[in-house]
Amino acid sequence: DAGMDIWGGENLELSFRIWMCGGTLVISPCSHVGHIFRKRSPYKWSDEVNVVRKNSVRLAEVWLDEYKKYYYQRINNNLGNYGDITSRKLLREKLQCKSFKWYVTEIYPELSLPEDTKT
Repeated sequence: DAGMDIWGGENLELSFRIWMCGGTLVISPCSHVGHIFRKRSPYKWSDEVNVVRKNSVRLAEVWLDEYKKYYYQRINNNLGNYGDITSRKLLREKLQCKSFKWYVTEIYPELSLPEDTKT
């Protein structure tokens, strides 16, 4: 999503797009991944925009369908300005991607949702 800034949420966006739009995700159990942290961030962070929240709201608006309400409850419905997502929704439609309900049912059935919780 070119509308996402710096980092945060892009890993989930890629994963949902692969799973929900018929792509292939290869899991290699023998692989190792590392991350080297820099002493200073090379990015100019704005004090006016919570970049990770902005990216996460874009993700929720495009991919989570009716499940986005759970994320919005966690952030006190403070969506902020997340930009225009029209092109991302059109891409999802063009690729004939499945619903997030399909993802929860078929890919991540062990996900515990608030509506599933018994009090």
